[in-house]
Amino acid sequence: MRRQSPSPPPSQGDHHGGPLGWIEGGGLVVLLVVALFIGLQLGGVSWRYRKQLWQLQGGVVGALVGYGMGRWMKGSADRKP
Repeated sequence: MRRQSPSPPPSQGDHHGGPLGWIEGGGLVVLLVVALFIGLQLGGVSWRYRKQLWQLQGGVVGALVGYGMGRWMKGSADRKP
């Protein structure tokens, strides 16, 4: 009789199941094209509005960092006994 090797658990062989699984498809290419398009559009804005764009950029980065820190702190609090 021939023994079959056990199949790997679903979490090891399936990379598309995670929260960032869309990056392995065409999602990363679409994200880069959109970022390039937005960058080109914002590059054509006159210097009159640069201060507002920098404030918007700072607000978006601050919100993303705050969200990430909140998720990280929640995850570290769940691991404590």
